[in-house]
Amino acid sequence: MVLLHASQAFGFGLNSHASLAVDFFFCLSGFVLAHRYDQKLKSGVLRSSAFFLKRLLRLYPLIVAGVGLGVVASLFTSTPSIPLADVPILALGALLLLPLGLLAGQEAFAINNPLWSLCFEMFASGVYGSAARRRIRFQHEAAALILLAAALFLVVTIEGSIGPVGFASWQAFLEGFVRVGFSFLGGVLIFRWKISRLVGTVPPQIPLFILIGVLFFPFAVSKNMYDFFCIAIIIPIVVVLAVAVPLNKERPLAAYLGRLSYPLYIVHQPIIRLGAEFQNLGDGSVPLPIAVSGTLLAAVGAAHFLSTRFDEPIRAYIGRKFSTEI
Repeated sequence: MVLLHASQAFGFGLNSHASLAVDFFFCLSGFVLAHRYDQKLKSGVLRSSAFFLKRLLRLYPLIVAGVGLGVVASLFTSTPSIPLADVPILALGALLLLPLGLLAGQEAFAINNPLWSLCFEMFASGVYGSAARRRIRFQHEAAALILLAAALFLVVTIEGSIGPVGFASWQAFLEGFVRVGFSFLGGVLIFRWKISRLVGTVPPQIPLFILIGVLFFPFAVSKNMYDFFCIAIIIPIVVVLAVAVPLNKERPLAAYLGRLSYPLYIVHQPIIRLGAEFQNLGDGSVPLPIAVSGTLLAAVGAAHFLSTRFDEPIRAYIGRKFSTEI
């Protein structure tokens, strides 16, 4: 997603299907939450309201930071063109995870577009937290997944790709519930049905290379069919293979990149917009590769700073204050 937004802002060509990374993270999120909370919710040890509060506290410090950076970028950049009068309502909508940008003729979360997926992540978490306490039969879970797959096929057929689904218009926003519903439920069922036990041990390179191949597939394809095929089949397979990777080896770089992924996702777009604006004002005096590389390094640096100096200390303080793990 970082490279996709950089290519859009700086105007260099990038043949990718990077928007599918969001569907991968929806699926992975469903698996991780089910793995961590399924038993606690079913046994009653953790109430649905407490689970949802945990999700809010886990995500919100960086959402606030992302909105703040989005406001700065909106005030000092010309792309996308956001009238000054709309900035307060866009910021409020982003903080509340409501698509108020659509009311202003903008994208749902124009102040920092990646926040659209956090809106649907919170929705999916709320539904999961409420439903996980109930004893749902296998056939009902399978039927729900099949219905969502059919709805997803209809959505990508209508839109032509999965790219705009979730934020581009009111219709696309409503379609976003199907997008998150299928992938998130798929992740939950990968855990509940214990599918990863069927594949044995998998080297970490295999799911990584398959995912890279999905996101940067080099050949011309029908975009809607490619997106549906990847979301419905390939991405769940990647998650299954990733789960089957043994955890008996320490991989500090992988662990660090995992911790950095959420902060980077939140902050990268405003920083890329600022970097592209600087490049435009310089009228190309800074070579494009240097401008892009510097901007991406700045995004990584900001993500690291916010993660270690803002997000983690806040969550640690709240955890100590209320004796809970976030």
